[in-house]
Amino acid sequence: MKTRMKFKRKALNLAGGLFFAVASISATAQEKKPELTLTILSHKVHENVARGLVQGTTGGDIAGEWAARNNVKLNWITADIDPMHDRLQRELTLRETSIDLALIINKYATPRMSRLLEPLDPWNKKEPIENFSGIPANLITSLTYDNGMFAIPYRHATTGLHFNEAILKERGLSGPPRNLTEVLDYARKLTYTRADGMKVNGLTVPAGAGPFAVLSILNAFGAELVDQKLNVKANSPEMIKALRTMNQLYKEGVLPSNYATLSIDEVITSVQTGQAAMAFDPFARYTIYNDPKKSKYPGQIKVVPIPADPATGKDVVAMTEIWAFAVPKNSIQKELAWSLIRELSSPANTVRAALNGNGPVRPAAYSDTRLKEKLPYTQEEAVAIGKATTIPSSYDSSAQVNMIFMEESQAAVIGLKTPEDAAASMQKRISPLVKR
Repeated sequence: MKTRMKFKRKALNLAGGLFFAVASISATAQEKKPELTLTILSHKVHENVARGLVQGTTGGDIAGEWAARNNVKLNWITADIDPMHDRLQRELTLRETSIDLALIINKYATPRMSRLLEPLDPWNKKEPIENFSGIPANLITSLTYDNGMFAIPYRHATTGLHFNEAILKERGLSGPPRNLTEVLDYARKLTYTRADGMKVNGLTVPAGAGPFAVLSILNAFGAELVDQKLNVKANSPEMIKALRTMNQLYKEGVLPSNYATLSIDEVITSVQTGQAAMAFDPFARYTIYNDPKKSKYPGQIKVVPIPADPATGKDVVAMTEIWAFAVPKNSIQKELAWSLIRELSSPANTVRAALNGNGPVRPAAYSDTRLKEKLPYTQEEAVAIGKATTIPSSYDSSAQVNMIFMEESQAAVIGLKTPEDAAASMQKRISPLVKR
C-alpha cells in the first residue's frame, strides 16, 4: 500500500513537472515568435521625421516604438523622388512585391498608379485612423480615384510668401503685403542696387525646379492650368494677365535674369544673402532661410500665406504638394502596413513628427504649444494648408502636361512669346492629354 502511494506521488510529481515544463516551453515559444519585417519605400526625409533621426529634433522614434511593440523590424529603402517612384512603378507590376508600404507624392498619383494600389477606405472603416476628419478634405480629394481613397496624407509642402524684414525697412516698407497689388508694388520697390554694387531682386521663384512654385504665383491672379474637374484653363483671361504681369516684372529686373533656370538651391542662397527680398517657396524653407550659420539675416526672414488678387474673392491662395502612405495591391503584409499608417497618422504622432521636421497635414497640430515654440509661423501655415489646392494628377499624362506648361510659360515670361500666344499654345497642346 505504502509502495503504491509512493509511486502515485512520484507519478503526480512527474506529471506536474511535465505540465509546467510544457507550459514553460509554450510560453517561451510565444515570447520568441519570429520577428516580422516590414519594408518601406520612401524618401530619406520620411524616415527622418518618423524616427527622429536628425540631431536637435524632439519628436522621438515614433515608428521605432511601434515596431518594438509589434515585434517588427523596419526595413527602410530610401531614394530621391524620381528613382523611388520609378522603383515603385516596377514593383507594382510584379505578381508579388517585397515593398509593404510606400510614400508617394501626389503629382505621381496617376490613375495608372492608383489602380495598382490597395483601396484604403475598407481598411479605414474596419480600423479607423483616429480623428480622420481632422485631415482636410481638400487633401484627401487629391488622393481619390473612382470615388476610392488610395493613399493617406502624411506630409505637405505648401508655398508661402517669404519676405526679408530688414530689406523692407531699408526701402521704407513695413509689414507684409496684404493683397496681390501690394505684392507687386513691394516687389518693384524692393528691386534696387545697393551702394556696394549688389543687385537686389524684389521677387524670386525656383522656376527651373518645376511648375509648383510658378503655378502658385499664377494662382494668386486666379489662374489655373487644369482645375480639379480636369478642365484645361490655360488660355483664360486670368492666365494671360498673370503671364503678362510676370513678363513685365522680368523686363523691369524684378525677377532674376536667370529666372527660367533658377534652382531651389539658387533661390535659397539668394534669400540668405539678401539678393532676393521676397520669394515664393514652401513654408518649411523658413528654417534654412534663417539658419544663423548660413544666413546674413537670421530671424529677419518671415513667411505668410500668399495674398490673392481681390478680384478672385479670396484673401489668400496656396498650392501644396502632398506625400502620402500607399499600400501596394500585390503586397502580402497589408494588415501590418495599415497598422503603421494608423500609428503615424494619429493626432498625437502628427505633432511628434512635426517636431521632427515634418509638415503636418492636420491644421490642429499647429495649435500645439511645443510646435508654436519651435516654429513661429504655425498659424500662418495652418491657414494656408486649410485652403491649399494641389496640381491635379488624376490623368496619366500629367508629367507631360507639366513639361509643356513650363516650356510655354517660361517663353512668355522671358519674352520669347506673347502671353496670348503662349496661353493659346498651352491650351492646344495640353487639352488632348487631359482625359476626364
